[in-house]
Amino acid sequence: MKKILISIFLLLLTVGLYSQSPFNIGLKFGTNSSSLITNADDFFEESEVNHYFAGAFVRAGLGRLYLQPEVYFNTKGGDLTATVSNLSYQTIDVPILLGINLINKPIFNFRLFGGPVLSYVTSTEASEILDFNINELKDNYIGIQAGLGFDLWFVTIDARIENSFNIFIDDSNYSASNRIYLISAGIKLF
Repeated sequence: MKKILISIFLLLLTVGLYSQSPFNIGLKFGTNSSSLITNADDFFEESEVNHYFAGAFVRAGLGRLYLQPEVYFNTKGGDLTATVSNLSYQTIDVPILLGINLINKPIFNFRLFGGPVLSYVTSTEASEILDFNINELKDNYIGIQAGLGFDLWFVTIDARIENSFNIFIDDSNYSASNRIYLISAGIKLF
């Protein structure tokens, strides 16, 4: 048992040493609160639905600035009115974030970041209602994210907001955006 504990401690120490390099690779997971904001008040309510997401990130630092591309699997959507259940869709999101370390110490960093996010829809679920058709949801769309985070040794915590632009096809009767609040925890592997 002592050998296992010592091995785990040495592994965490090694990971922690790598986490201070200007180049990091890591895994992240989190929860989000998603709401639809639309022009179709008869069909949609602005209410929030909670989901989970998981993925990976790369962070390349240049002094106080850094670039952080990410990729993660996410579920988004929102509640519809009482006549239907909810609109839920899964995406692969690719944010490309530019950030600044406001506090940049060897063991602790406090950061602000923002940038575009590309979302690729992989699957959708919804009940059909009147003239609403789930096929009017775009296969991909663009949004923007902004947030803050901190790193403590090799652990990283982020809080951010995402606003997507029109998620329905342009010929649709609807225009909608998805506002998402994301909280994630991650670990720097290198």
